[in-house]
Amino acid sequence: MNKLEKYKASIPEYTNSDRIQRLQSLYSDFTRLRQTNQRGYQANMDWWRGALSGIMEYTFTVDDDTPRQWQHPVAGQPRCLGVVVEGMVHDGALYPLEGFMGGKSNSHTHNTRSARTTQTTLEWLFASLGLGGSGGGDYESPSTPFEAFERACGKYVVVARVQSLAAQVVDHHLSCPPTKCLYTRRLFAAKYSLAPLDADVVLKWLTNDGYAVVEGEAVKVVGGGCTTHSNQITQIEAGIIAMVDALNSVDAQIGELDVEIGSCSDTIASHLRSKDTDRAKRSLRSRKTLQDVLQKRLDSRENLQHVLLKIEQSVGDIEIMKAYEMSDNTLKTLLKAPELDKDRVEDTMDSLSHTLADHGEIEQAIARPGAAEMSGEMEDEVEEEYRRLLEGQEGDKREEKREKEKTEKDIEPDTQDTQDTQDNQDIRLPSPPTDIIDKEPQTTNKEAETS
Repeated sequence: MNKLEKYKASIPEYTNSDRIQRLQSLYSDFTRLRQTNQRGYQANMDWWRGALSGIMEYTFTVDDDTPRQWQHPVAGQPRCLGVVVEGMVHDGALYPLEGFMGGKSNSHTHNTRSARTTQTTLEWLFASLGLGGSGGGDYESPSTPFEAFERACGKYVVVARVQSLAAQVVDHHLSCPPTKCLYTRRLFAAKYSLAPLDADVVLKWLTNDGYAVVEGEAVKVVGGGCTTHSNQITQIEAGIIAMVDALNSVDAQIGELDVEIGSCSDTIASHLRSKDTDRAKRSLRSRKTLQDVLQKRLDSRENLQHVLLKIEQSVGDIEIMKAYEMSDNTLKTLLKAPELDKDRVEDTMDSLSHTLADHGEIEQAIARPGAAEMSGEMEDEVEEEYRRLLEGQEGDKREEKREKEKTEKDIEPDTQDTQDTQDNQDIRLPSPPTDIIDKEPQTTNKEAETS
């Protein structure tokens, strides 16, 4: 099952047999609904927009094979694909690839949908009122689905997808060092898992917005964290791109060699199990050769990485020196200002000292007479009030202490009485048995009778 078939299996109209009538309506020629049922026509158009948008990548191709790809065993082939594609072009969701690649700005891709929607609604309204067209008020019907499909065939840019990925590319390079902003077209496509055509479209979008420079196969993402904002790729940058490309080529070779060595190891093990000595030795020689080549490639990769690291460090040093030079020039410019002339600064500071001294003398002159006496009287009052507060606080403490001692004395007799009562209870004698008490009167009566 290909990608499109898997995608269609996720759409209820394709999997639910109860919705087959709805699917047949979507696959039919529903252009006539534009005059009789604008809401139904718009619902069908919106469904197809959503269905097509779900399978679109960064570019979309419409050709004779497109209806066959969407063919259904019951509903057949969709008849209004061309009408839907034209509608998406009018809405700005799609833009013809040829016009986009030849343009210098992305502003032409931002068509507003409101103008198209208003136009369509007015056309339907005028047609329903018999006011459309110039030929006696007859409404001019839209072109047939076949004619619309013929016009729609071609390649398109999926505007929303390309715009979103371009924004991600810019954000990704905000914190990247300059050497990480340089690519070949192939490396750029591989980094973002793009087909060659899709990579060209994204790079064109970035170039139109001023976020990329493309010269032949060399690519530089500018803005963001890249400090070199020139509109061309310098000789140094071209050299770095060549080194980066070589490093990635070596990485690919290392991966292939690892696979080949693993295959040789499996072959050697197989020959050993079958006791085929000659083939086992030949495979061992091949593996040894591959291992030697692999070691050389590993050494080359290490050297390239070391050189790239030094280049990146040097680029950073250049930027630091530029910052130092700019700071030095700025400081020199500021020091040349007449306000910072040495003699002028000294005169200003001397004048300020004299002014402050005059101010101090004026303050002393306008001080109120008798302020010292008032200050002394105030200190005496403060001392007197402090002494009274201190004596009052000590008196409160003595009173609190007397209350506490009195309370303790009142508690001691109660404690002694409680202890005496408890002692008396502890020495109480047991009561005699009841039967003995009852028998004593009987014995006394008997003795009396005997007497």
